[in-house]
Amino acid sequence: MNEFLVSWIPLRKITVAIGFITFFIHFNSFGNVFQENTARVEAVDPQRYLALLLLNISENESQGPELDLIKMAHQYGLNTVYLTVSWDKVYLNSPTDTPKWARFDDQVKLATSLGMKVAIRIHLGRHTTRYENFWKAQNGSIDNFGKILNSGYHDTSFGFDQQDIVKKGIDFVKEVTQRYKYLQTQKSLLFIAVTNTPTQESGYPAWNLVDDKEKPAAFDYSPTMISGFRTWLSTNYKKIDRLNYLWGTSFKSFDQAYAPTANWDPFFSFGQRAGKDWYLYRHIVLKNYINQMIDAVKSVDATIKYVSDFGSIYDNASASRGTLAYKDLSKRADGIKSNDEPGADHHFSMDVLKSEAPADFIVGNEAFYNSSLGYSATATQINENFTNGANFISVLVSTIPDMQQLESSMRQAGTRWLNTPIQPVTYIDSTGYRLSSAVEKGGSWNVIYNDWSKKAYANPSSPKPVYIKLVEDLLSDEYWLDASNHAPYVFRPIPMQIIAVNKDFTFRLPIDTFSDGDGTIVSTRVSTLPTWLKFNSGQLTGKPTTLGDFRILVQGVDDEGATADAYLTIRVESKENTNKPPTVSSNFSNLKVAVNEPFTFTVPKTAFVDSDGTISKVEASELPSWLKFSNGILTGRPTSTGDNRISFKAYDNQDAFVEIYFNVQVVEPQFLNDLPYITATFPDKYAQVNHPFTFILPSDIFADNDGYISSITVQNRPSWLDFSLNVFSGTPTEEGEYRLIIRAYDNSGGSVETVLVIKVEIPRIRFEVVRGGRAVDQTIIRSLSGNDVLAYNDLPSLLNIYAYGNFEYDQVNFNLNGPYRKISTTSKFPYALFEGETGFAPYVGRYTLTVIASNKDSAVVTNSIQFSISSGDSVNITKDMTEWQFYPNPVQDIFNFKLPDHSALGQFQYSIVYSTGQRMPVSTGFITIQDNLVNMDLTRMGLTSGIYYVRVETDGKLVKQFRVFKK
Repeated sequence: MNEFLVSWIPLRKITVAIGFITFFIHFNSFGNVFQENTARVEAVDPQRYLALLLLNISENESQGPELDLIKMAHQYGLNTVYLTVSWDKVYLNSPTDTPKWARFDDQVKLATSLGMKVAIRIHLGRHTTRYENFWKAQNGSIDNFGKILNSGYHDTSFGFDQQDIVKKGIDFVKEVTQRYKYLQTQKSLLFIAVTNTPTQESGYPAWNLVDDKEKPAAFDYSPTMISGFRTWLSTNYKKIDRLNYLWGTSFKSFDQAYAPTANWDPFFSFGQRAGKDWYLYRHIVLKNYINQMIDAVKSVDATIKYVSDFGSIYDNASASRGTLAYKDLSKRADGIKSNDEPGADHHFSMDVLKSEAPADFIVGNEAFYNSSLGYSATATQINENFTNGANFISVLVSTIPDMQQLESSMRQAGTRWLNTPIQPVTYIDSTGYRLSSAVEKGGSWNVIYNDWSKKAYANPSSPKPVYIKLVEDLLSDEYWLDASNHAPYVFRPIPMQIIAVNKDFTFRLPIDTFSDGDGTIVSTRVSTLPTWLKFNSGQLTGKPTTLGDFRILVQGVDDEGATADAYLTIRVESKENTNKPPTVSSNFSNLKVAVNEPFTFTVPKTAFVDSDGTISKVEASELPSWLKFSNGILTGRPTSTGDNRISFKAYDNQDAFVEIYFNVQVVEPQFLNDLPYITATFPDKYAQVNHPFTFILPSDIFADNDGYISSITVQNRPSWLDFSLNVFSGTPTEEGEYRLIIRAYDNSGGSVETVLVIKVEIPRIRFEVVRGGRAVDQTIIRSLSGNDVLAYNDLPSLLNIYAYGNFEYDQVNFNLNGPYRKISTTSKFPYALFEGETGFAPYVGRYTLTVIASNKDSAVVTNSIQFSISSGDSVNITKDMTEWQFYPNPVQDIFNFKLPDHSALGQFQYSIVYSTGQRMPVSTGFITIQDNLVNMDLTRMGLTSGIYYVRVETDGKLVKQFRVFKK
């Protein structure tokens, strides 16, 4: 059993048998004791429920198929109806309208008359055309692009922090509950849920309509949410320096802080400390809203069950939904229903939901019937969910034909499951994950599924349940330890001072001795001064009267009273000494090691330097008993946990020294931090001189197995470049290459770094000739520059041309002219004249290639070159062609033929003969002649598809005629 399962064992379940009824007092691991420390005594319902889900979205309440669907559901063996009672349909236009209850009353009456249970979804979203008499646009939910919510069935919703509107919603919830509470008395009411998103789910919306298309979005970025977030930040961080320290920002005040967003992929808006703070604040607001809905229902009748009807609680969109911490959100609920995609692993979703749930908890799933997938997907979803512990499944069917398609599946599910009592799930193995990792990596699926699947499908023919433990670490007090004051540290050790006896001595302590990451150094104090030495206003003064070494404690004090210790040694000698003591070239990082495990640390040979001599030896002192130091190496096996401060002294060849210390923390193995790591390297980035440059650091470039990336810092950043919340921005003023060191820190202080190279250049485009045709054949032949001559005999049957730039482009336009014409536009890399498995034949002749590349963030770049394909040599490219050789036929645009050698320019006249016999002289504007090769542009002449004759004459006499098919 691993730590996740062991940690659950104390949460005990007491079983008391009374007759045929088993009662459970279950101390829930969904937080503290279930329902806020109130033990719940509840009969465990052994019945499974298969429900027809009715969205009730039709505008005309009298013409919907809902009643017929209920009758069919009963006939097919379903035992429950889960119906939506929508605020938008009861009060259509105004809170003062006469409420329209008829359709809902009829559905409830019919279901109960058939002996079916009823579950009620109270939906507080409203159609985008009918909300302004209930709340105003400024009270609405706003996405990360600044757009008001409009999604799903064209619904919108108010913000969860809009308490005046929330109270209106509470009144409606109470009204619905009051109207149907008689069902509870009749034991016909299974539960009530409250939803708000356009897809009738609880939580934040995860999509919004953009140009009539559903696109990922994150909510809620309304002004009041941002304002509330800033207030919350100031309450928890207390000073902006600490926020900047943990966020990696440079805000002047909390009023400048903004909610993070990854607009390139809103599902990943919650990385690093800033993103987790935003996720946590949204969670707090959402939880408060959900608890108010639970209170509203139970204020009418405390025995009515409340179920959290979430979309999902583990996929990428669940980070945007704010439902990854589903346990805490549902601490006071009686169940959770999620909504899997038909192709999801329902075994996994049930293990996530069921593992830590109380025995009497409603654990449900929704099967959304999709006719394009067929009835088998729905049947599989029902069976997998019931097999793995679900006691409630709703099937969303909206039409009579769809219901008829599902008849066989419904009947089989009802026969198989509804008459078989639920049995407790027996877990054969366990695994677990942390909320922080799920938030960081865009969903718990990305964190735990691989480990879970290895255990669940160890025997693929017989999958087994695996207990999944969620540690909601972001909600613990430990999360805020990083926001407590961080003590200052020794930034630059004070060099030893060597002075002569009986001579005046003055030394000002360096101002960079100490540094403070989340505040400022407000004072420096000293102690253990010899009698001859005084300290005032940062300066030591005195006249030594005795020889020897005097070790002085120097302390840096930050703005919250925390201190850091450094030591200054003053050596008093009998005469002047010009020796310069050694210095520390780089500070030591504190180490964290595991108790009862071997430990080794080698002092880097470059750690100490001496400008006028050599480092003769390094000594370590203040060592614990378990630690030894020899030949620059610390070794040992710690036997107890705790902090151990170790001092190093490095001596030069004249016995002067510098002193520094660092900390070795001994912890239990499970608290030993794995360092973060790099998942990919950066390609070189290009910036244009005097043009704005922006680069978004990928959210997944760094990862951490046992925690999360808490902050990212940048070293070697040029003055023109800013870095804030993973975004580089600035305008370079001159060409150059910048090597930035990007360092990522995890939540335990471990770090890893990589290099990002930014090259500031003038935009350029270069070309390559590529073998055309099948993807496997598309190999690069050679680079292509101006005036290049390509030998026809060396070329394949199809050619393509690639364009490469030192910048990324949104659009690249090709224009190839010569014996063959091709105009194309592409935004796909590699930028190619032809996309797909095609190309152009290597027709002999001279070509002009013009490429224009553009980017919304950079200037337009153009490159134009001329090159040739030769059937001869570099001077006479048509030398080996026979006279009057022509190509291609059929022709798309340009028809080519070779004139006899030594023909005089203007010697021939050209005309087109139509199939009707009509002749049309060809203007010289449609003809190009080079190297005795005629390029005749039939398309620009206006010729449509058909058969034509091209006549070549001299002095009115026919010399040559070609029969040409124009495509």
